[in-house]
Amino acid sequence: MKAGCLINNKIVLVVPPSRTHYIVPPIGLGYLAASLRADGFRDVFILDCLKENLSHNDLHDRFSRIKGAVYGFQVFSYDVDSVVKSIKVVKKIDKNVVVIIGGPHVSATEAQALEDIPGADFGFVGEAEAGLPLLMKRLFRDEQIPWEEIPGLIYREGKSVHVNPRAMIDDLDANGFPAWDLMVPAEYPDNPQGGFYERFPIAPISTSRGCPYSCTFCASSVNMGRKLRVRSIPNVLAEMEILYEKFGVREFHIIDDAFNFHKPRVLEFCDGIEKRNWKISYTFPNGLRLNMLDAHVLKRMKESGAYAFTVGIESGSQKILDDMKKQLSLELIREKVNLICEAGLEPSGFFILGYPTETREDILKTIAFAKELPIKRAHFSNFLPLPGTQATNQLFARGEIGHFNYEEMFYSKVAYSPPGISRHELKALQRKAFLSFYLRPKTLLKMLGEIKSYRHFKSILNRAVDYLFVK
Repeated sequence: MKAGCLINNKIVLVVPPSRTHYIVPPIGLGYLAASLRADGFRDVFILDCLKENLSHNDLHDRFSRIKGAVYGFQVFSYDVDSVVKSIKVVKKIDKNVVVIIGGPHVSATEAQALEDIPGADFGFVGEAEAGLPLLMKRLFRDEQIPWEEIPGLIYREGKSVHVNPRAMIDDLDANGFPAWDLMVPAEYPDNPQGGFYERFPIAPISTSRGCPYSCTFCASSVNMGRKLRVRSIPNVLAEMEILYEKFGVREFHIIDDAFNFHKPRVLEFCDGIEKRNWKISYTFPNGLRLNMLDAHVLKRMKESGAYAFTVGIESGSQKILDDMKKQLSLELIREKVNLICEAGLEPSGFFILGYPTETREDILKTIAFAKELPIKRAHFSNFLPLPGTQATNQLFARGEIGHFNYEEMFYSKVAYSPPGISRHELKALQRKAFLSFYLRPKTLLKMLGEIKSYRHFKSILNRAVDYLFVK
């Protein structure tokens, strides 16, 4: 790729067509757009194929009208095949366009990502706010920036693929705010990550990066590192104020992996919301750490607008919790879930079925435990052997898996089943978990009472169909 070879300066950041059910503003791309604008690249767009309900058949017309010089694709593992197809469309229209890939899958697989997605010219591992503008300066402005000095860049040199050390941004306030004008919250449908909500429009916000915990199944630290880096609360509240005043946002979904790690910071957040007298609600679709919750924190969250929490419970078997390195006991889970209820908040739980060391009896314990707890919803996901996680690395080392099938990397599919449990049986157990939890009259009626519209009902129904019927 020669420097200075691009004939226009239009940069298009793309959420590819996908079968995911939640459709939310892609704030990762929003941060990249903001970083490009800060370096003088003004012709930046976000094409969200999920929001616009675009299929691969629609892409040729859309890309032909956009006429971008650079296309940057967000890649999750279950979207690898979709991105491959999308890039073929782009390159068929103009073989000279530059294609860049980034996101969780690329950060986890690094050099392998350019083999998984051979049509891509470049990739980025980790946080690309620092590296992407440098690459654009070399391509658009012919600035003589050596490839090896662009943080996080994945690039080809002959038959070799090079991966530069990734950037780790400590001062998150310096990132500025995502380019919200390119992903207006009110233009998104009412099917957010957690499925349910109280107010609309909704905006996801990220107040920290990294996770200090060592859960074996989770790819968070693979993508963002174990060092927890936080935005200042005044910076977070300033972004929320823009969203509240300018974009009419009335509910915030905080997508951090460890929001409640520092208690004083949580209390400062609650105080700041109350002082502004906003009429808002907020929740945590990615979950909160149970072991870091106490009555005081829960009370302040409730008073400042929190209404529900999702917490990572994962298993009803103490052995499996220990194997997962969750640092939780069944007794502590019961205690903290009850504490959430006592604070007037409604907990939901994440559960994983089919963990590598799990037996059928362990899974049945998880189903029974979920029904025993006073939680309003349970998310039963099949274990995913995500690239780069400790659990997946162990599976490869033991020879239990030999390759990735990215098409199956979806919570309702069965990408893997542990020894002694067939994939068919694991899917049947997921179906059993779903039906036995939700077909209890009190649970079902409460859930139906929270549906806001016919469109919202269809979204929830589609998720249920995945649990029950996807093979």
